[in-house]
Amino acid sequence: MKRNVLLLPVLLVPMFWGCGDLLTEAPESNQVLDGPIDGLSLAQNAAHLAGDAGFSERFSPATGLGPVFNQTSCESCHPGDGRGHPATNLKRFGKMTAAGFDYLHERGGPQLQDRAIPGYPAEKLPAEATGISERGGPIVVGLGLIEAIPDEAILANEDPNDADGNGISGRANFVLPPPYLRLRADKIERNGKYLGRFGRKATAIDLLQQTVTAYLNDIGVTSEFESEELFNPELGNRVGDNVPDPEVATETINNVVIYLQTLRPPERR
Repeated sequence: MKRNVLLLPVLLVPMFWGCGDLLTEAPESNQVLDGPIDGLSLAQNAAHLAGDAGFSERFSPATGLGPVFNQTSCESCHPGDGRGHPATNLKRFGKMTAAGFDYLHERGGPQLQDRAIPGYPAEKLPAEATGISERGGPIVVGLGLIEAIPDEAILANEDPNDADGNGISGRANFVLPPPYLRLRADKIERNGKYLGRFGRKATAIDLLQQTVTAYLNDIGVTSEFESEELFNPELGNRVGDNVPDPEVATETINNVVIYLQTLRPPERR
């Protein structure tokens, strides 16, 4: 049987005139997290770019990674110079005692290095740890502005006894400086300690200390400033990797510090 097919005209609406409305636009330069601050010299801009490369560099066992570590690069914890992903959170541990909080240094504390190079055991949380917390990598833009704040300005906001009655007791943390730090003349000293402003509980005085500590504790990479390898204390000896120390060049450390000092924060909306 022959079928009759009814053909209806189809109106095709050309969409290409509106395609431009569907495309996303590149963000303004002042909204890009990894851009440098204005006013850098050619040498400073070159150091910023070199520091950007160092911040992104991924280490391997052949280049000094580990033997125990958390991530393989600075950028792994601070992707795009922003906050870290929950999958890259760090664990810190210790236990409360009658004398105060014990960071369990002899058991690898206070930071758990939960990854290791092939053939080497990663650390495990010790059974006696009663205080365990997870910490995500913070955004790193604008740190140079924080470093530039005078000690006096920070201490002016210290309010350990909540004298203003706002329910907040702010206490500045003073820490012993490592031997390699060259402190500015305007730094305020209390009993041989200096004001901390970076890291967990503000335990790093400046960005050099913060960077050196992160290379060692997070990546297991030694430097001229911290040349002793991390190791798994359960092995009973200080066995490390076979890469000669220091495993990262001082120039790279210094460039990463300049990079962090000169990262421009996005404008307030």
